[in-house]
Amino acid sequence: MSTLSGYDGDAVGFDAVKLSKREEINSSTQTTEFQESGVGSQTNECKETGTLATAEDLNAQDEILKEYPPPGLNEFLKKVVPKMLEQLDQTENELAYNSSDSDEEEVLTATLFQEIKLTDLPGIGGGDESRCVIDISWNRGGTSIAVSIGKNQHESWCVDDGLIRIFTMKRTAGDTFVRSLDLAEKTCVTKLKYHPTEAALLAYGTTSGEVILCNLRNLDAILLTSPAGAHGSTRVNWLYWADATLANTFLTMHIMNTGKRRGASDHILISGGCDGTVNVWRVNATQKVFENVICYAINGSRNMNAPNITCFDFIKTYPLRPSDQKVPDDIFVVGASSGMFYLCKTKTYQPVGTTKTVDPVYEVFQGHMAYVIDVAFSSHKPGIFVSASIDSELRIYDINQPNPLKVICLDSPISCVAWMSNNPCVVLLGLAKPQGQLLQVYSLNSGRVLPVEGLTGTGGAVTNITVNHCGICRIAAGDADSNLHIWELPSRRIWLTQEHLDF
Repeated sequence: MSTLSGYDGDAVGFDAVKLSKREEINSSTQTTEFQESGVGSQTNECKETGTLATAEDLNAQDEILKEYPPPGLNEFLKKVVPKMLEQLDQTENELAYNSSDSDEEEVLTATLFQEIKLTDLPGIGGGDESRCVIDISWNRGGTSIAVSIGKNQHESWCVDDGLIRIFTMKRTAGDTFVRSLDLAEKTCVTKLKYHPTEAALLAYGTTSGEVILCNLRNLDAILLTSPAGAHGSTRVNWLYWADATLANTFLTMHIMNTGKRRGASDHILISGGCDGTVNVWRVNATQKVFENVICYAINGSRNMNAPNITCFDFIKTYPLRPSDQKVPDDIFVVGASSGMFYLCKTKTYQPVGTTKTVDPVYEVFQGHMAYVIDVAFSSHKPGIFVSASIDSELRIYDINQPNPLKVICLDSPISCVAWMSNNPCVVLLGLAKPQGQLLQVYSLNSGRVLPVEGLTGTGGAVTNITVNHCGICRIAAGDADSNLHIWELPSRRIWLTQEHLDF
């Protein structure tokens, strides 16, 4: 019998289910906000320890460790401390007087440091009253001073021997200047100039037109001398050592003209003479080089007599000045015995006939009525130069206009002038007819004598002044009686305001 149910034979069916295809979906999330929290802590722990050691603990083999103070310390302090205290006291006093709270002008006092009667020293005849101090030059450090002694005026040719006497400060002589060296010349030495950075280089010019370079470190070496006939064998009136910028200009010019390579120790020395020429020399004491770079003949391209050059100066350039204060960097001014000024350019000039000389003059100023003593460009006012003359006038000029910005008439006749480099508007005047007062300190801005006492002494007309600002301001002045006066001046106590710096 079959076990199947009765329903087993019936067909069973199901409806078909339709599947729909779904598209793939991607999703992503990004979190942009984060937050961090934390708690910081710091733990400090202090611990003090100490030790004590003796010479025995150190196993010292030298007995010096056992004694205090060490040998020689007391002697060293006895030498150094007094000088330090003296310098500190001087600085403190100067700063105290530099206060701007008071409008009262302080009366300064110059101290006579040393006075030397040159005719009392060996080598100079005491009965020769015609000799005088012709020129003076400090070395950069203020430890040495060179003095030219001879006759300042000659009726015709110079037939007198020249003498350069060099004084050096010696500690063994109580920190005073003593004679250390004499240099003799066959004619009078009219101009002296120490190199501003090389203390051993001394240049000088003579009445016969020679320019000579002396290396004081090697006196046995042959002196370097300019070629024969320089300055027409006439008096050299001015010497000038070029600074780095000006020297680079002339050395580059020399390379372009000759093709010669420059030496590492090359310097540029510039001289001016009575024949109206300004010679630029390339000098090298190590390689024994003394050659001409260029010769400027002042007014040489014009049918006029050559001027008697008495002084010159080159413009001061500062690359960081504002554009409205920029001035040409190739200008120099020449002063003459006629009182005129010749404005010249180092790179722009006219040929002079068939000679190798060139005429650099581009403008002429009608200046003083007499001999120009000195001329100098301002170190803080672009294009401004100041001049002094034996007509007792100080004049201030701008290179862009022929008329002076200011004319100052002095009460006393002057014979020489020196510029105070750390006080740009202050000059030192040497009196031609001193009556006890040898020098005056003058303000270019106010046009009056500053109250400085102590610049007095006995002697004739002051023939030359030079100032050294290395540490202590020292002023050296020579006179017609062959006296050398050296003063110390507290120049930092000269009270200046902004108005004093404006001409």
